[in-house]
Order: sequence, then structure tokens, then C-alpha cells
Amino acid sequence: MAQTFGQYLVNDVLPKDMQITGEMPKKDLYNRVYKMAYRDQKDAATRIDQLRFLGHELATMEGVSVGLDDIATDPKKHAILKPLMARIKNTQDPEARRKIIMEAEKKMLKLTPDHPGSMGEMMRSGSRGKPIQLMRTVNAQVHAMDPADGKIIPWLVPRGFSEGLKPSEHWVANVEARTNLINSRVAVTEPGAISKLMINNMNDQMILSEDCGTKNGIIMRTDDPHITDRSMARPEAGFSAGTVITPQVATSLKKKTKNVMVRSPMTCEHNEGVCQKCFGKNEFGQFHTLGTNIGIRSAQALSEPVTQMQISARHGVRGETKDVKRVGGMEGLKQMLDIPKSFLYKATLADANGKVGKVEKAPQGGHNVFVGDTKHYIPPSLHPTVHTGQSVSPGDALSNGVPKPDEIVKYKGLGEGRRYVVDRLHDIYKENVMDVDKRHLEVLARSHLNHVRIEDDPEGRFNPGEVVNYTTLLKTLGDDIETTPISESNGKMLASGALHHAAGTTITPEMIKELKNNKINSVSVSRHPPKISFMMRPLARNPLLNPDWMARLGHRYLKESILEGVHRAQDSDIHGTHPTPGYVYGREFGRGTGGKY
Repeated sequence: MAQTFGQYLVNDVLPKDMQITGEMPKKDLYNRVYKMAYRDQKDAATRIDQLRFLGHELATMEGVSVGLDDIATDPKKHAILKPLMARIKNTQDPEARRKIIMEAEKKMLKLTPDHPGSMGEMMRSGSRGKPIQLMRTVNAQVHAMDPADGKIIPWLVPRGFSEGLKPSEHWVANVEARTNLINSRVAVTEPGAISKLMINNMNDQMILSEDCGTKNGIIMRTDDPHITDRSMARPEAGFSAGTVITPQVATSLKKKTKNVMVRSPMTCEHNEGVCQKCFGKNEFGQFHTLGTNIGIRSAQALSEPVTQMQISARHGVRGETKDVKRVGGMEGLKQMLDIPKSFLYKATLADANGKVGKVEKAPQGGHNVFVGDTKHYIPPSLHPTVHTGQSVSPGDALSNGVPKPDEIVKYKGLGEGRRYVVDRLHDIYKENVMDVDKRHLEVLARSHLNHVRIEDDPEGRFNPGEVVNYTTLLKTLGDDIETTPISESNGKMLASGALHHAAGTTITPEMIKELKNNKINSVSVSRHPPKISFMMRPLARNPLLNPDWMARLGHRYLKESILEGVHRAQDSDIHGTHPTPGYVYGREFGRGTGGKY
């Protein structure tokens, strides 16, 4: 097969099964790098260095320069914008003018990728610039934002920076330019704050033992590269439980089965921290040593890409985050972690079991969906995704949009909430070309979603209204359990985890079907369970649920933490896994099977 000289140079470095036949944008290159790293770290390191040296050599020998021809305006743009300019001049309503402006931007963005010259080549390769930046340079700025309300200023700017703006257009565009200049100076503050919050939530997650002994795990597809370096939770396709999934094992599994149960930090049975088997091996193919604070490491791995995510957000297309199917970038990340009341494009979820009785248009706009006798409102920005006669369960989505994670936790339990948070956050990172290891997100989900509220307990084990750590509940339920066939478990409370589903979850017909499909025939249920509700707090408030008053002093709201500790006569474990009490008291911290570390 014929190939260009550039393809020949790159293919000479890449493995045979990853060689290219066409263009290779930056995102495609990143995907190949991630795949090589998952498959064989040592070989990947060598090939990545070779690619880097190749890039340095070519950048020196074949430097890219930009001339006036590279920023010449596309002659087609005038024919596209002329009728839109005529329409906007005859339109007085600001909202109608904004719609015309958005139509103009879509058409300009569609025209821009084919722009010839060096700037177009750099943009298409992914090495420098984005379509909207090139569009504003060579074709038209189209719009400017009003920082006061976040809306588009209803004034169409038909010229780009290469042509120069009229005084009136410059006046309109200058507001956004000043705002972007200020934002670029403070762009690192928000990622820095998120980094600190992640660390404060995850800094007690240490490697405590070689094996916690759990036989549970999560189901992952065998074609998912994130199964590599994990331990298998049960025998599968000729491999025994505990087998570490190497690239070779992953290839064999892929040929024999679609899914595999693997150990996960989310299902580790340690009260504090995780074991080596549940976290899996590191990038060097070794288990983390006892005492390794994988919480800090995971927090750093998740925090590093956030700065780039923030910078990228400033160059996004207006309306890109208006896609109700997803809210990405920094906006989506903050939503998932802060869970604000005004959750952007929040999907409407069912709050009861039943069948959809009818779907009708609401007088105020939007739709009403009736599940049994309960009415659920879907705002005009969303549309229903269910039909009359369809059976739904609490927490099922009735509309498109983004399910609010604390509502998933409320209706479907802690385990389902953890899985949803991991999947959604991984999508957000991946959309920004950052395919982070899912295990880091699983450590975050374990730390963030780790508390339950006791509503009532006739057995007197807890006080009504008490908020307890999930592992405390797990230990309590473990003293009062019975094993039940999965077909007879409907309506009972799980006493230990089953797949990603956490103890304390009420078993539903959907769960029974899922567990059966994954070869689980019996579960442990609680004989006399307390009445509980699962909870999720914003990342900034979650560390305050820690019962160790001194550990809370490593976060925020110090006065509140001290008063709470005095009021409830709380104590502190200076030898626990949380580093703050050990640092404050000046003692070693952490417990291990061989003593302290």
C-alpha cells in the first residue's frame, strides 16, 4: 500500500497493528499512545521517546511559518453572511437576533475547517488552535458575549481579525476580549481549588493489606483497555480468580467472553483504604507497597488535566454546552462534583415504581409525564424519552438531559451512584482527550459517596438521624445476615455488596435480572435491617462528614468542625489512615498487618 513519507516515518515507530493509513490528528495519536501504554509499558516508553525525537527533528527541519495568504478570508463567506445580515437588520427582538447569530456561527464553523494554508493544517491536525479561533481570524467573529448575563450580545460581527473590525464591531467585541484577558490570568485558580478538594476527600485512601478477601467486583467489558493491571474477581475463561490481567490475558479474554468481573477500589471491603488486589498494579507492573497513599496519587492524576480543561473551555463554541445530552468540560466536571441545585439540563427522574400512564404537553411549556398517579414535569429545554405503558423504577430517566448524581444515589443506592459518577466523569475527561485510568475515578467515587443516614433502627444499633460511614453500616449488617436465592430476594436489603451495588440497597426486579445475567445466583441479605437513606454531599462539604474531628481540621470550616466535635464528644484516631491527626499530634499514622507504617 502506498504511503506518504510522513506516514512512513511514523509507521516505522508504531507497532504493526497501530500503523496509520491516513491523517493522524493529535487525538488519534493520544489514543495510540494510551493503547501502547496499557499493553506494554516498557515498549511504550521506548516508542514514545522515538516519536518525541521524531517530532523534534521535523520541527527543526520543517518549521511552519504563517504568511498573509494563510489568513486570507474565504470568498464564500460573503454569500453566506449577506442574507443573514439582511435578516438581522430587519429584526428587533433580541432573542430572534441571537438565533440568527447562532445560525451564522454554525455556517461559518462548517466553512472554516477547509481553509487552506498553514493555520488550517495546524488546526486540522490538532496541534494548534481550534475551529472557532480560526473562524474568528479568517472569516468572522460572528458574536461576542456579555459577561454580565452570559448571553450573546445581539449584534452580528461579519468580519474576522484578518480584515479588521469596524469601530462599532470593535466596541461590541471589546467587552468579551477584556473578560477573556482577565479570565486567562485567573485560569489556574479554579483548577487549583478542585485539586485541593479532591485531595481533601481522598487523602485517607491508603494501601492497607495484600488482599481484603472480597469475592465481589465490578463487571467490565473485555475490550475496555481499563481492565489491564486489575485482578480478576472470579474464575473466567480458563483463568483463576486473582489473576492479574496483563495485555496478553486481556487479548485471550477478549476472544472468549464479552465481560469479566474484576476487583475495584469501589468494592474493596476494608473499612479505611483499599487492598493491593482491589486497586491492581501500577504503571511498572507491580502492586503498590503497603502504606502507599493511592488517594493522593489518584487526586493528582485527576487534577493535572483540569488546568488544560479550563483553558480549553475559553475557546469553546457558544452553544456547544447547550447540547442537552451532555454538559462537558469544566462546566460538566463542576456540576458532577458540586451538585448545585440549579443543575444545568437536569434530566427528570421517576420517583416511584409503576407504568407510564400518559405523556402530555404542559400548559406552561414542556411536558408532564404521569407514572401511576404521580406527575413528573419535564421543562421545555428537554423532551420525554418514555412512552405510555412503559414500566419504570425510581431513578429511571423520563427525559433526555443529565441525571443529577445525588438523585441517582437517592433512588438507586450508593453503588449505582458510584458507577454513574465514574462513567460520567470518565466521559468528561475523555471528551477533552484525557483518557484517565478509571481506577482513579473509582477511588474518588469511593471517597465521595461513602455515607448513609439512619432514618430508624428498631434494633437500637444506630440513632435516628445519625450519619454513618458506609463501611460502618456494612460491618453492622454483616452480623445479622442470611443467604437468599436471588429469585427470592426482591424487596430485601443487601447485607454485602453484589457487583457494584452496595450493602443497604433494596433489591429490585431490575437488580435481580442484572445479577442473574452476571451469574450471581444468591445474595446476602439483612434479617433486621435499619431504615436508611443514601446521601451525596458536594465535594466541598463531604469531608465534614468524617467522624474524626481532627481529620476535619485539614479541610475547611474549622470553627464548625471544632464545635461539632465538642457537641458530639467525638475523638480522633492519631494512628488512622487520615494523615492530618498524625501530623498534628506528631505521631506515626496508619495500621498494617506487620505493624505501623
